[in-house]
Amino acid sequence: MKLSIAAVLCCGVLMLGSGCGVQTTPQASAPDSAGPVLETTTVDNEDYYLLTSEEDLQAIGTQYPLSGNYILGNDITLSDEWMPIGSPDAPFTGIFDGNGYVIDNLTVTKKIDNMGFFGAAKGAIIKNVTLENASLVSLFPIVHYAKDTEIIGCSINVEGGTQSGSQESSRTVYSFDEEEEMIGQLISAEYQNMPLADFRAITLDVFHDTNTLVSVLSDLEDYFKNGSTEARLVAYSLPATCSELLSDDHTGTFTDRVEIERTAGRVILDTIEFGCSIEYTLSYAVSDEGLTVSQRDHVLEKIHDQMQEYMEHTDEKVLASSEAGNTIDEQLRSIVNENAMEGMSIRGTLANVSVLDDSGE
Repeated sequence: MKLSIAAVLCCGVLMLGSGCGVQTTPQASAPDSAGPVLETTTVDNEDYYLLTSEEDLQAIGTQYPLSGNYILGNDITLSDEWMPIGSPDAPFTGIFDGNGYVIDNLTVTKKIDNMGFFGAAKGAIIKNVTLENASLVSLFPIVHYAKDTEIIGCSINVEGGTQSGSQESSRTVYSFDEEEEMIGQLISAEYQNMPLADFRAITLDVFHDTNTLVSVLSDLEDYFKNGSTEARLVAYSLPATCSELLSDDHTGTFTDRVEIERTAGRVILDTIEFGCSIEYTLSYAVSDEGLTVSQRDHVLEKIHDQMQEYMEHTDEKVLASSEAGNTIDEQLRSIVNENAMEGMSIRGTLANVSVLDDSGE
């Protein structure tokens, strides 16, 4: 998985501003007549395009230039997955003033190279932007990739709270290429045959600290091809090792999910008629430090595979019943006991069962 953040922003300033008074002038002609026609306004002797709708925002970089100056004229709620403004190859270079207004429901979950409100900016000024109810995979929701860019008075809601500030003080993060290189270092070191203690040590050497490791895991979660060595490393080896490093002993916690989905084929779109997702936690303790990464991961993978197989062969009525939680929990415990091995004790706990049927429930 997913994120390309190649540079940390400079000159960030904490200064959340309030809305400015603006004077609009006659509408400017849109470069593309098929798109919106934006009014212009002047603030502090700077000319801006005035943005008042989702369509207006989407016009930046499509109908209107990435080098332009833009200002919000009111709150805007986004309705769908957002395509970030600018990319590393074509960054935003103008001024964007949120003017104290809110951009609500920003959703960027697709794993692409630019995953913030702005995908990339260079030599730009972005100020007074407030994101509410944002759902992003980027560490830097305002600007994912930035160079020589000022971030002034911006804030982002985080799990119901608010995170304010500049990106200048954020920890160092890496591009996709750099993160792939880190993964490559572990693979070339034949990590699977290492004792767990050695793997924890080399993991810290490569990623420097657990914060960076967590960041990279978030970036690369769905980045590699399923079944590849890289994908298995990101899905099993590193998350388990990260939990061991965080616990600072020989114990770990691994959270996993299995799911099924049945659809009714349509000419254009499939309709989900039934879906079930099960999330569970495996807590384990290693008593034999000679245990290798491959041996530990094999246990985690076998439990996943057998839980997935159980779901695929279980009647939908059972999974959707009121007793499903108890039934699945018993099955999880049975599978965990079946895969117990010498030198590693393990316990499974069912965390959540989510069922969706054709009625949308």
